[in-house]
Amino acid sequence: METPALRIGAVARRTGVAVTTLRAWESRYGVLRPGRTEGGHRLYSEEDVDRVLAVLRLTSQGWSVSAAAASITAERTPSRLRLVGDMGAATSGAGTPDATTPSAMSSDPTVAGLRDILVRAVHAYDTAAAEEALDTAIARLGVALALEEMVLPVLRDLGEGWERDPALISAEHFATNTLRPRIMRLLTMARSATAPRCIAAAPEPEDHELGVLSAAAVAADLGFRVTYLGARTPSVALERSIMTLRPDVVLVGAVTARAGRVFCDAPPALGDARLVVGGPGFAGLDDALPPGTERADSLTELRGALQRALDRNGATG
Repeated sequence: METPALRIGAVARRTGVAVTTLRAWESRYGVLRPGRTEGGHRLYSEEDVDRVLAVLRLTSQGWSVSAAAASITAERTPSRLRLVGDMGAATSGAGTPDATTPSAMSSDPTVAGLRDILVRAVHAYDTAAAEEALDTAIARLGVALALEEMVLPVLRDLGEGWERDPALISAEHFATNTLRPRIMRLLTMARSATAPRCIAAAPEPEDHELGVLSAAAVAADLGFRVTYLGARTPSVALERSIMTLRPDVVLVGAVTARAGRVFCDAPPALGDARLVVGGPGFAGLDDALPPGTERADSLTELRGALQRALDRNGATG
């Protein structure tokens, strides 16, 4: 039996789930099973971390938190490293979407409400409120839907509003600089050396990186070991990383048509890796992409694209 040694703040940092949400999952669903110090303080184990990560993966697939928790707590040993598609049949009773699942909430005012909370926090330059809004959305919706339906639309609206109101430039910078570290934290969840590896980057000359960073966070949530290279990554640098790390999947996102075309004109040698691309910069470029490239036009489509890429090169989660 593993000796608990983690404070709840450490569990929150490892999983990207807010402390208040972790306490709720502990009291309502028994997801966390802390030990106690002689002084009565709670301490958590790696198994607690595993259970939280597994709940996050199931909720991103469309399970309610309660159903995901029931499934995970019924397992003797949670499986943190299997891809979402392997976590359970979506047709099982526990996985049937209900009024609290992300799929049911995607058109529910609750999602709009979470988005409005984030907008108000950004316009008030309230870092704590913005971080809490993101943490709450991830806990309730899962990583993919929280980023796709809340974070990215807010940032897109800010970016498109520049011409009407130049003051929005500072609000967008604040939002980006506040939310980026929170999303980056999702890439650092512990992974086994046998987990599939993914390299994620935006090609040169792409300056916009939050789309591909969000995609990298989704890949990490699905069980990949992710190496994130960021914006304006030249093909030669990406190729060197591929040669060094030998990933199963290379994930590339582009917002601008110029960046998509530059990448297609001189793509890196992929070795045995499979390429997955996304973003408006690759629109209309299917014939110019390397053979076998998978497309993901949204974060919610990314799971399927990544799974197909793994299936093509024989990797397993």
